[in-house]
Amino acid sequence: MINKKFGFILATAVLSLAACGEEQSTAEDNTEVAVEQESASEKDSTSDEETTSEEEDTSDEETTAETAEEEPMEESAPEAMSGTASDLLSNGEMTSFVFNEAGEFSIFCEPHPVMQMTVVVEEGAELMGEVEVDIADYEFGEETITVAPGTTIVWTNQDQVQHNVAIK
Repeated sequence: MINKKFGFILATAVLSLAACGEEQSTAEDNTEVAVEQESASEKDSTSDEETTSEEEDTSDEETTAETAEEEPMEESAPEAMSGTASDLLSNGEMTSFVFNEAGEFSIFCEPHPVMQMTVVVEEGAELMGEVEVDIADYEFGEETITVAPGTTIVWTNQDQVQHNVAIK
């Protein structure tokens, strides 16, 4: 039980650091960042504007790179099976599962087990291909959803807290 809690806390910390877009590998790196920030604050306002423009350009490039990395994940969604779960999702992050087998799947959030939904997979269902479901206000966007076999459901976390998608 303690190891599971520690793992959750550790995973949350790692994801939080990753969400900031900073690599925190050593104390030396932290010191360099602090020195760079102090230097930037000592420059005059013109230099600050130039620095801000450069930082904005860099963040745009990083966002593009992150988006490109997320797209292949959607194409190769893992198959929905009992006992599987996604990683924890921060705000704006997505995960997906492909539902190939007919049947009923109970979905829940491991950190918040009161969050539940049901995916019904049946031949002839109208929803097929890729279906999007939001996670917001500690709820899945659908209580029950019926999809055709082979449908990929993509969940997007709209909350400021982390959630995941787990299958019972």
